[in-house]
Amino acid sequence: MNELIKLNEVNIGDETVQTVNARDLHAFLGSKRQFSDWIKAKLERLRLVENKDFITISQSCEKPLGGRPTLEYFITLDTAKHIAMMENTDRG
Repeated sequence: MNELIKLNEVNIGDETVQTVNARDLHAFLGSKRQFSDWIKAKLERLRLVENKDFITISQSCEKPLGGRPTLEYFITLDTAKHIAMMENTDRG
């Protein structure tokens, strides 16, 4: 089976679960909104709980002009399905 979005295994709580990177989902769905605004709105609307429905990881990467580290969101597959359906698009 072809993967639409790369799956990752991460520890959430006391178990290892399959997740997707929310940035990959955002790109796949073709959202025109800025990622940080998009993910915050989805997390709030669905009332998702950190360390249950998703985890965040701060990525310190070299940026030519400095700036804040990138915050990556790894969301469970169930959460990703809900977010995709909320987009109300063919890809969702």
